[in-house]
Parts: sequence; C-alpha cells; structure tokens
Amino acid sequence: MKVIAKGIINKSIADVWNVMGSQFATVHLWSSNFNNSKPDGAVKFKCLEYSKRVTLTDRGKTIQELDVFDASNHSLSYHITKGLPEVAEVANGKWFLMKQDEKSTQVIFEFMMEPKAFVNSEMAIKIEKGLSHSAECFVEELKHYLETGKPHSRNKEQMNNAIK
Repeated sequence: MKVIAKGIINKSIADVWNVMGSQFATVHLWSSNFNNSKPDGAVKFKCLEYSKRVTLTDRGKTIQELDVFDASNHSLSYHITKGLPEVAEVANGKWFLMKQDEKSTQVIFEFMMEPKAFVNSEMAIKIEKGLSHSAECFVEELKHYLETGKPHSRNKEQMNNAIK
C-alpha cells in the first residue's frame, strides 16, 4: 500500500529542505510521530554526516536508513530497518520538494508499506486509512513548524519542553 500527502509551505525551498532534508535526523522537533530522534550510521552522502536516524516512538525504537539523499533535487528516500509495525513486512518513504515560487514550496511525502501475509483486506483498509491520516498530519506539522517557528500542538515532547 502507498499513501501520498502533499502540501504547500509558505517558505522557500531552501528553508524547507534545511528542516526536512538536512535535519532529517531531528524529525522529533516538528513531528508528533516521534518522541525523540538522533543521527546514526556512517557517512554515505556528501552533505550529510550520517546515514540513519534512530527514533523513539510510543511503540518503541525505530531506525530509518537513508537510501537516497539528493540535496540538489531536494529529495530523499529511506527504509525502516528496525521497529516496523507488527503488520508490516517492509516500509519505506520518499520525500521531495517542488519550488512553487520564491516564497512557497510544495512538499510531497510518499509512504509505502507491504503488509505481512496474515493481513486481510478489511485490516488493510484500516491500516491504509491510519497511514493516510499520519501522512496528512506529517504535512500539517511540518508546515506549522516552518511557518511559525514552533512545533504543532500535537508535538508532546516539544510542548513539554516549552513548559519547563
């Protein structure tokens, strides 16, 4: 199954790429899907000092390994090597940007998941609906973070730190 979420962010493509691409390993700063995140792995790409991000979610530790990191085309792709949902055989993502004008950028997130054999069609529909909702939240939270400089209210970790 594959879901795609798109949105327009009122920031330059360079500003959006700086957060979405260059700061791939600190996704927890803007996405409520992650409680924490940090870089890991050997250097694999010219303009990035790591090749993986280790994240902590409500479901535990996950590791996403970058397969492509193309700063000149504002795109990246990765696959999950640890912490797949129990229903997933394989999961990966593609993120890319398209310049709209000097002050706005279209962000496109593609998330793909191959369910395990025991997943029936009814369960698959529910999983796809949940994945679509998460993808839409991802776009909304990135947009909010870039346009306001603050994490979205769904981002528990950042909201807790702001209170301290």
